[in-house]
Amino acid sequence: MLSSETLLAQANPLQQSGAGPPSGTESSQGAPDLLGLPLVRPTRNEISVSADYLFGQGTVTFPELFSLRNSGFALGSSPDVGIADRKSDYAGATISYSFNQAWYLDLSYARGHSSAAGPVVLLNVIGGPPSVLPTTFNIDDDWDQAYVRYTFPALRFTRFSAYLRAGVSFVQADLHAIDSRPPPLGGLYEQTDRTEDILGNAGFGLVYFVYRGYRAKLGLQLEGEGFYGHRSQDSREDLHSFDPYPIVNARIDNDLYGGLGRSTVRFEYALGRRGVFKLLADAGMEVKYTRIEYSDFDIGTRDELLWGPYAKIGLKYSF
Repeated sequence: MLSSETLLAQANPLQQSGAGPPSGTESSQGAPDLLGLPLVRPTRNEISVSADYLFGQGTVTFPELFSLRNSGFALGSSPDVGIADRKSDYAGATISYSFNQAWYLDLSYARGHSSAAGPVVLLNVIGGPPSVLPTTFNIDDDWDQAYVRYTFPALRFTRFSAYLRAGVSFVQADLHAIDSRPPPLGGLYEQTDRTEDILGNAGFGLVYFVYRGYRAKLGLQLEGEGFYGHRSQDSREDLHSFDPYPIVNARIDNDLYGGLGRSTVRFEYALGRRGVFKLLADAGMEVKYTRIEYSDFDIGTRDELLWGPYAKIGLKYSF
């Protein structure tokens, strides 16, 4: 006849092997379970670091003839805003800290590079017929963001996870455009543009874990965010082969708003015996839509779009 200790060991192989129980199986009152498993108390603090990448495509806007008009050129039309097709790469990093695993502070930085191509229309700038110049663009932008995020503690050990967050973003972008025609006609037109955005952001996130194992979890994640803010631009245009006047920069102020959506598959894996380290990985698609209001010259609004595959990997430590 087996002893009570033998029966307990057979019913509790985790305790026999020296491994702790899966995170989240302890009672909320802090009492051990009926089998006498050692209690693993929930951790209070959490810190995580992650890196992400977006390969996007879409459209980007740029001012036309603002600087040339300020410089005294006789234009056959009012300044306008052009649209160019672009391809973009964005790489970023985020660090997060939480006390009590309910409220989080997220700090992130991202660096983007975009290449674009589109026409610049010069109407009667040099007294001749209208000119449409094929132009190439290179854009480098830096994103600094700070967020406060609230997760719902009651969902911590369920299949669902959700958060709400709000924050601010500061964006600096440098655009360089040049007439891309081959020599000797190429290089007539050049533009440099410095843009600064200050944005307020608010968003949400939902995760449903379709699989939950002892160490691994696999879930479907949906994230959304809206933003509103102000953009200021300092634009300069040069006509290198015809420069009778000193070039004057143009200051352009805009309001902008839009939204971002992201749909990904999330994978989590607990490392070590206690599982206080977790590996996180997301992969899916992201789309961002921006609407920019130009009050100058009754231009109205212009749209920008960016979309493409998105990936993220990170490490989380609970203590």
